[in-house]
Amino acid sequence: MKMMKAAVITDVGTVEVQDIPVPELGQREVLIKIGAASICSWEHRTFIGKQKPGLPFFGGHENAGEVVAVAEGVTRVKVGDRVTLGPTQCGTCRACLRGEDKGCPEHFQYFSLKGGDLGPGGFSEYKVHREDGCFPVGDAPFELACLAEPLSCAVHAIRLMGMKQGDTAVVFGAGPMGLLNALVLHHAGVLVTLVDMEDERLQIARDNGINSTLLSTGDAVDEILALYPGGVDGVVTAIGSRAVNEQGLKILQPRGTLCLFASAHPVEPLGIDPNWVHNTEVRIIGAVSADIQDHERATEMIAKGEIDLTPIMEKTFPLADAQEAFEYLSAKPSYRVALIP
Repeated sequence: MKMMKAAVITDVGTVEVQDIPVPELGQREVLIKIGAASICSWEHRTFIGKQKPGLPFFGGHENAGEVVAVAEGVTRVKVGDRVTLGPTQCGTCRACLRGEDKGCPEHFQYFSLKGGDLGPGGFSEYKVHREDGCFPVGDAPFELACLAEPLSCAVHAIRLMGMKQGDTAVVFGAGPMGLLNALVLHHAGVLVTLVDMEDERLQIARDNGINSTLLSTGDAVDEILALYPGGVDGVVTAIGSRAVNEQGLKILQPRGTLCLFASAHPVEPLGIDPNWVHNTEVRIIGAVSADIQDHERATEMIAKGEIDLTPIMEKTFPLADAQEAFEYLSAKPSYRVALIP
């Protein structure tokens, strides 16, 4: 039996690099030699005990690598292809037929975050994935290609919001996901302002084309409305806070859209005047994960060099140093960190 190295969260604050069997291929499946796998905030929260999946947790759903074996009958990819790994679909359920495959029962089948034996499995030397969840990424470096999954979440949010060239938008939060949303909006020709309480993060955004930033440690409504009299077309809250969400509502212009992008910890109900929503015709939407079309578009953006993700990938660690990588993320606010087998 062929064995491989894998990083597994076995307890709060503990990551062990274990020897486990290389998974065998099933129908429509391919074997990927992982080139890089970045650590999501969800996986980091599991490490520090703020998320409660089953343990041991075999993480790694933001990954990219090379196809090294394919099951009989696989036609979508071939050995030697460099790919990102994304969602899958059955193709026949109501969600798939509507082009909303995120509602398909098979969508998360290969990168579940439920923990235990259902972990996504990318923090390893090899990973099995189904062929319809593999997307060609050309010659892009794997440490950037593995960011296709978080990038697809931003692509998904902006698509659902209907943002287009010439629109105006504000993004609250300049962490990795806030910056990704700002970069996608900027790429789409939207005039975007990024708001955060740390100027160091805002400087990174300015260095990468986000020219309008606002340093704020409290209520930023007045300052934003001074920049955008009458309000903005869209707001993305990449901070799961009631105060931030309420600021987002206050800066929307009529028929604007508020996207609740970040989950709330803790959950705080958001008070909304239904008559105000009725009269202004604003939309309030949520966005989490992505449909296949969003992952495909994100991978294309990386492959073609349409968007520079180097500011998002802060540091890489060998897979053998997985414990150190998670501790690095725990020591200070960080962007993405990747494990390299």
